[in-house]
Amino acid sequence: MAGSKSFLFYLDWRQHLEMLTDTERGRLLSALLDYAETGALPESIDGAAGMAFSFMRAQLDRDREKYEARCKANRENGLKGGRPPKQTEA
Repeated sequence: MAGSKSFLFYLDWRQHLEMLTDTERGRLLSALLDYAETGALPESIDGAAGMAFSFMRAQLDRDREKYEARCKANRENGLKGGRPPKQTEA
């Protein structure tokens, strides 16, 4: 995910995050930020926080693939030259 300046954080994750302690939530958030920024997998996250990271990472990967596909389509459309000019009446 390197190169991206942002990622989606889903409100649906709230119910899972509330099951974690404050320390686990902090480690999970740091792991998500690291993964989103550099693609690095966390070394010191386990238990419930590790499980939460695994499903959140899967969603981040799906979002990245969708974004990259949209960027590719936009590039291809841009190479086509855009919309032709409107015809004006003389």
